[in-house]
Amino acid sequence: MTVSMDRVLSAAGQDGAHVRPPMKIELTLALLVEAYHEHRYVCALDALNDHGDTCFHSSIADLREKGLEFIQRDHPHMHRHGGKALYQDYRLAEGSIEKAESMLAIYRAGRRGISRADVEKACA
Repeated sequence: MTVSMDRVLSAAGQDGAHVRPPMKIELTLALLVEAYHEHRYVCALDALNDHGDTCFHSSIADLREKGLEFIQRDHPHMHRHGGKALYQDYRLAEGSIEKAESMLAIYRAGRRGISRADVEKACA
């Protein structure tokens, strides 16, 4: 996100504009972008703990439909009775991080009543 985008978002906050709560897809994007920059993967348990997402695989599918690509790997997890459950770990592919950050900025700005055109202009 550029400095001008920060100005657009901070101006909206100063105008006293009503800010809606974030959508699940926005929270998922934020978690994935943060994980990408920390060089880590995210699994369903992370999404559940972070923002209560009980269908993380569906959130990933939605983001794939929007054009994002992921690196995926198996994540074995031992449950409370000693058995193993298999989760999938996801990480944004290198070629998708810029698009993911742009989408996240659009979702965040939309909650503040800022138009997509203004966001795209600020991010250019």
